[in-house]
Amino acid sequence: MAALLRPSDLARIPFTSCSITDDGCLSFHVVAPKKTRRKRRIIKPFKVHPHATDMELCPVQFFKAICDHPNLASRPPGSQLFVKSNLIHQPLTSSTISSWLHRSFIALCTSEPNVSIRSLASSRTFDLGVARENTITLSNWTSSSTFKNHYQRNRMAQVDFTSTILSDLVNQFYDATDDFSLD
Repeated sequence: MAALLRPSDLARIPFTSCSITDDGCLSFHVVAPKKTRRKRRIIKPFKVHPHATDMELCPVQFFKAICDHPNLASRPPGSQLFVKSNLIHQPLTSSTISSWLHRSFIALCTSEPNVSIRSLASSRTFDLGVARENTITLSNWTSSSTFKNHYQRNRMAQVDFTSTILSDLVNQFYDATDDFSLD
């Protein structure tokens, strides 16, 4: 769930918009995502399926645990899904969420600077065979070309640069001292 949304979107999920659907999925709305339409905020619905095999990684189980937690049951009206654990009346900021995602996930994948978990997760969906249109929609990318040209991490990984650039015809070693003469 967190990987395909912007940290700023995660910080703006109202707790009251979250529910478990009849088919066992977690449903929620992101209020006022980064993009607007005709200067009006957009309320975008999302539906997240439960993890198929691991209950500890399941976002639906996470939501159920939050709902069942005695300290979180007294949330004030209008609170966000993600709140500070020691001050449940205060929402987490997008910068806090971003730093957690970076420390917990991005740093494990790459040492490259300025990499977003959203671009890593979106690229991974292509590796696993998810259709581009579905990933673009779920990740809330502006357009397919924006993602493809600027954020898709695995796009060039399919090209064998080593064999192409260092082919036998181009890269033959030539020793200049063999032809060097003082005569």
